[in-house]
Amino acid sequence: MMVHEAARIVGVTPRTLRFYEEKGLVTPRKTYENGYRSYSEDDLTRLRWIISLRELGMSVAQIAEAIPLIAEPDRLIRKVDQARAQLHEELTAALDALRAFDETITGWQREGLPVLEDAERAADRIRHNRMLRTTWSDEWNYDGLARQYGYEAPLIALSGIIQPQQYDQAIRRTLEWIDPAPQESGLETGAGSGNLTSLLCAAGAIITAVEQSGEMLSLLRERLPLVDVRQGNLLSLPLTQTFDFVTCSFALQHLVASGQLLALGEMDRTLKPGGRMVITGLMKHGPKSERISSCQKSHGKDKDAIRLAGLVPSMLPQLVHWLEQRSYSVVTEQLDDQISILYAAKQ
Repeated sequence: MMVHEAARIVGVTPRTLRFYEEKGLVTPRKTYENGYRSYSEDDLTRLRWIISLRELGMSVAQIAEAIPLIAEPDRLIRKVDQARAQLHEELTAALDALRAFDETITGWQREGLPVLEDAERAADRIRHNRMLRTTWSDEWNYDGLARQYGYEAPLIALSGIIQPQQYDQAIRRTLEWIDPAPQESGLETGAGSGNLTSLLCAAGAIITAVEQSGEMLSLLRERLPLVDVRQGNLLSLPLTQTFDFVTCSFALQHLVASGQLLALGEMDRTLKPGGRMVITGLMKHGPKSERISSCQKSHGKDKDAIRLAGLVPSMLPQLVHWLEQRSYSVVTEQLDDQISILYAAKQ
């Protein structure tokens, strides 16, 4: 069929089809005698994919990478998931800017005149948050770890820092703190290969899992096909809904200190009023943190390994202060001299 008929069938203009052809997204056959384009049924199917993905928010460049993967479901899902995460990062940045606008204008109205310093402070905060979100990278090669070690990859990443039994004890104790009820909605951030996720699902909770590593996501989808799995990181959770509980185990320490507080803001955003948050990981203690002594002291940990691994143990008093400033009720439990659990109930 000719270009005008093809355009009518898929609901776009002939000019749009020519644009997609120029970008290499579709290659209709050309008649040798007159150069007219002829679209086949396969071309129409390809165009339907292109148009749908474009409406979903994918760029032409992203679609060009996705279209060749139509016959490979897992790879196509991962590619589209990446585009969704990027779109949500743009939304998060826009919402940050709107909040900054609101706060700045409210201050100006209260003071009766525009104050340059107010705008500068808001701009600095936006710039700092944007830098954190755009410069974070996976220095630990979790894709490679997932390919090599499978479900054990999260533990391998912590080898030399904690022992397998400590890891297992920590995630099981995390489950006890969450205490999920059947059919409760839960969000797990930095879910890895799904070690805690599987325990939450076994308890009957309906889990959404967010993980930045595409290879980890593939493991998680294979292991727990009913879990809603999304690609993204703690600095910009690709979600608009809220949950009964939010949890994070051994992931927060992959962020710098200011990034950890930004991640807390994202977890707070996705938690329902009256919900609970449980964070487990490497943490440093201070006089302001309330501790519940638990278990024996750990053995064989090399604190230099934490530094060499590029991890940033959370400053527990800082996390507690941030949460209490937002009316959370907070309790912490020290599992050993490096691993702690933070439980926070949202008012």
